[in-house]
Order: sequence, then structure tokens, then C-alpha cells
Amino acid sequence: MLRCVPALLAPVLFLTACGNSMQSKDKVQQAILSHLADHSGIDLNALEVTTTSVSFDHNMAYATVAFHPKGDTSLASEMLLKYTLQARNGRWAVVKVEHAPGQGTAGPAAGEQLPPGHPPINPMTPQGGQPQ
Repeated sequence: MLRCVPALLAPVLFLTACGNSMQSKDKVQQAILSHLADHSGIDLNALEVTTTSVSFDHNMAYATVAFHPKGDTSLASEMLLKYTLQARNGRWAVVKVEHAPGQGTAGPAAGEQLPPGHPPINPMTPQGGQPQ
């Protein structure tokens, strides 16, 4: 009976090890870069793409990614996106992308400066209209 225990544990340990090997920041970043290359039309050679944080929950991964033009790491040129990925067939697949808080069409977060030459933004102004 004791000889059967190692034989039964081997597949469980193998599956556990395989599942955990997916939970790496590098694999998540590679999936995001592949997604961008396949779906965005963005010239990745002109950008620094950095995965700043990753968390895992079962078969899901949540990543925050910073984008900068190469050679320019100022906050004014940074764009942050949050990615949700799902494990599918032994690989990560992007299932959702959204702007990180303080990013997007509402303008810069409190205290952030617009890039030089950017026209002023009034968040209370409807798009293309006058302040109400």
C-alpha cells in the first residue's frame, strides 16, 4: 500500500508544478506584447512597455502596464493600462484592457501636468461643446 502513495502523488505534483509555472510576470508580459503586436497596430519598437505589477487569482492574472516613448520616462508621457488575462490552453490570453485610474479621456490626475503644447482640458466641458 505504501508503494502506491508515491505513484498517486506524482501526477498531482506534476500538475501543480505546471499550473504554477504560468504564474510569472514574464509570461504575462509576453502575452500582453503578443496581444499588442497582433491586435493594436502599435509600433512596439518605438515604445518601452513595462509590466509594473501582476497578481494572480486561480486562472486569472491582473497586470498594470506602463507605456513610454523610448528614451522618455517622464510622467507626462506615461500611459498606464490595466490588463485582465485568463489562462487558456497553457497560455495567457488578454480578455480585458482598461485605463488605470487617473488615466484616459478625463484628463490628467490631480497634480499631473499635460505634455508641452497640449491644449487645455476642461473636464466639465462636453466633447466638442462649451462649458455648461
